[in-house]
Amino acid sequence: MKHVPALIIAALLAMSTDVAAASTPTTGQLEAHPWQLARATDAQGRRIDALFVRGRPPYTLRFQPGYMSELNLCNQSSSTYHLQGDRLLLEGGIITTAACMRAEVAEQERVAGTLVNARAEMTLALDERGRLLLRNAHGDVLVFAPVAGTDE
Repeated sequence: MKHVPALIIAALLAMSTDVAAASTPTTGQLEAHPWQLARATDAQGRRIDALFVRGRPPYTLRFQPGYMSELNLCNQSSSTYHLQGDRLLLEGGIITTAACMRAEVAEQERVAGTLVNARAEMTLALDERGRLLLRNAHGDVLVFAPVAGTDE
């Protein structure tokens, strides 16, 4: 039992290191390149499988001055965005309305729409590896990797 406090302290230090390693992205960092979804977990840490469709390019976010686009879903969408501290604020979204031919692609779009939207109360952070972490108020976490070598 003497080791329990030491283990608790070690766990707290490890968690604080992860938090300290994350930083709030600037608009310049967001707009530097597209961001492809690499990992998605719900509040219980379970993988959100619906966001990954075999044989299709990854769900991607692209930030441009004042706009954020969601790419590689059945439909494409775009919203105005701005940052307020670490909060991502979206408004005035538009979306194309093509019918999704594959059920799994329609489900991917539906799930993405529930996780990333103007009402989701999202926060952004960059981790120590330069990946974009998007968290919503429900505790879902989407991890996006920067796409190198693209000239948008």
